[in-house]
Amino acid sequence: MSSTWKNRLACWAPGCGLLFCATIAAQPAPEPSADPLAPSQVCADGACTLTYEADFFRRYAPVTALDMVSNLPGFNLRNGDRGTRGFGGAAGNVILNGARISAKSESISDILGRIPAADVERIEVIRGQVGGLDLRGENVVANVVRLGDSSSGAWDAGLATYQPTGGVYPAAGVSYSTSSTLGEATVALSASQGRFVTERRENVFDGADSVTEERFEIFETDQETLSASVNASTAFAGWDVNANLGLLDFDADGGENSRRFPVAAAESPFTLFQGEVESSLRTELGLDAERPLGNAWQLKLIGLYREEDFDGLGTLVRGPLGEAGITETEARTESTAKEVIGRIELDWSGLSGHTIEFNAELSNNSLDSRFALSLLEDGLLVPQPVPGAVTKVEEERLDLLLSDSFRLGPFSVDAAIGAEDSTISQVGGFNEARSFFFWKPSLAMSFSPSERTQLRLRALRNVGQLDLEDFASGADLGDVELALGNPQLAPETTTTVDLSYEIRGTGIAIGSVTVYHDWIEDVNDLLPLTGQLEVPGNIGSGTRAGVRYEGTLPLDRIGLKGGRIDVRGQWQTSDVEDPLTGEGRALSGERKWFARAEVRQDLVEQKFAWGFLFFSNGRRPQFGLDEIDIGGQRQDMDVFIETRAIEGLVISLTAEDIFRDGDDRNRKVFDGDRSTEPLSFREQREQSRAITWTLAVRGSF
Repeated sequence: MSSTWKNRLACWAPGCGLLFCATIAAQPAPEPSADPLAPSQVCADGACTLTYEADFFRRYAPVTALDMVSNLPGFNLRNGDRGTRGFGGAAGNVILNGARISAKSESISDILGRIPAADVERIEVIRGQVGGLDLRGENVVANVVRLGDSSSGAWDAGLATYQPTGGVYPAAGVSYSTSSTLGEATVALSASQGRFVTERRENVFDGADSVTEERFEIFETDQETLSASVNASTAFAGWDVNANLGLLDFDADGGENSRRFPVAAAESPFTLFQGEVESSLRTELGLDAERPLGNAWQLKLIGLYREEDFDGLGTLVRGPLGEAGITETEARTESTAKEVIGRIELDWSGLSGHTIEFNAELSNNSLDSRFALSLLEDGLLVPQPVPGAVTKVEEERLDLLLSDSFRLGPFSVDAAIGAEDSTISQVGGFNEARSFFFWKPSLAMSFSPSERTQLRLRALRNVGQLDLEDFASGADLGDVELALGNPQLAPETTTTVDLSYEIRGTGIAIGSVTVYHDWIEDVNDLLPLTGQLEVPGNIGSGTRAGVRYEGTLPLDRIGLKGGRIDVRGQWQTSDVEDPLTGEGRALSGERKWFARAEVRQDLVEQKFAWGFLFFSNGRRPQFGLDEIDIGGQRQDMDVFIETRAIEGLVISLTAEDIFRDGDDRNRKVFDGDRSTEPLSFREQREQSRAITWTLAVRGSF
């Protein structure tokens, strides 16, 4: 895509949301008879609940609950962060039958994708603050209400191929849900094969910006995934009991083959192959039990255990073009990550107009990591000493929270005070033990000045989850760098204030704009060390501010009967003091903007649907001791057609990444400290992705 269009998109991203809300505001007030399938709406105490009955979704021919949630107007499904601290913040923004599921490794999308659409009675979208939802920090929540005393199933099968590389890769899955007076259960199995393919052309420039090498690269990796899960619930001795078991086995094998052509006549062309072989097995068991204690108390107990075993092998193989190469580097990583969580939630509604909650959570996270690096010396691979190569990291954490949801005049309010105490210890290579204590207050308010509009305000402090892998050492073979661990790493804390304005129009029309500002302490980034080394570390305080938008508009007025457009985007600016230059710069790894627009038209009478998704991402900078790596910008489109001509089947053909636009990269590497040393070389990469064609058949029983 041309730079002119990229610049136009950068300007369009932040302005689209304001235009979207202005378009909705210009619509006439909604009339009850305008759309017989439009949601019912109840607003009270500053919050609004929009109820979408199952009939609303029939136009989209849903097979699973995920299809239904994905087509909620103005709702952006968030799966939550499986890497977040403990259980409290990992839920996302969807609940089932008024309660969250005691699962963490599995995303809410995975869970919804296994619930047949025939098992869903309705979906309630709660916009604003409502006490007792147990989704701290979320001010728009979807509640999927399932039918009782019924049985149904869903299945899917598909074939994917990748152009221009070819090959056919199958995928299939089946789930079955049953419910009776004894309880409910959902069982699911799925298996898939896939491929990820990118082609790259890269030029290397010297410090004087002259080309020194041309590279032609292709990255291919084949992947296999097998998953199984069981979710069950029943009533026992006055308790409502839920159990969840999930298994996921993942294998990947591939790598990058780089053909390199030095410009200097004295140097011969060669091939450098970077191989990657990975396998992981993840297991999770969750259990929760809930019961009332008298008229005003509600008690919930949650237990969760998860474990992931990982094995990875990376190699660098060099040789003349067209000949077998020699392995120059070999890096092996084996790790076992475990998490055990115990949680108690106690709700009290004995004070009129208040819902008071007390939560206490005790968790233990551990990582046992073993890393081995070998380099070619005199024709043999020789093991190398690496600090922190064999280590065990463990975190014990206690999290307490007291909250109160109440009404203050026309405002719905949720106020909470939380505290967290944690200890991180590490043995092997590094021997450290440190303790942390954080206060975590939060305040959320919502106000509905009319049936069509709502204002939502949040102010809260979050504590980021430390990635225990940052405490263990590894290697980046692509850039030929060690990735050392840092036993002194501390979690970053973020104080957020945001204000959202939402407007609802006729039918499915809805849009919202949010402005936000974050104050960040102990920013996690790369910290320079002596001896030309760097580690994950804390580089000081920073800020982040921006605007994001999301919304849905019907397209009937422009001739697309049954059509809709869903838009979402964000623009932000960030600042942190660079530890090398002392000057302000953007936060590493964060995009300045992104934008996406999805159009679909469902022709119910013709039993046909079509649509496309266009997305555009801004650049994402990374700052190291001796380099500045800027990449991640891409624009592309996915398209689909779908027929329901055969009763009971949904047949679709999808093409993903049809522009084949990959992440471009501009990497500058210096002779040492980038603040004082001259530029050594620069890598300029243009990347294209394979087009993924998928033929899928889905149905229910």
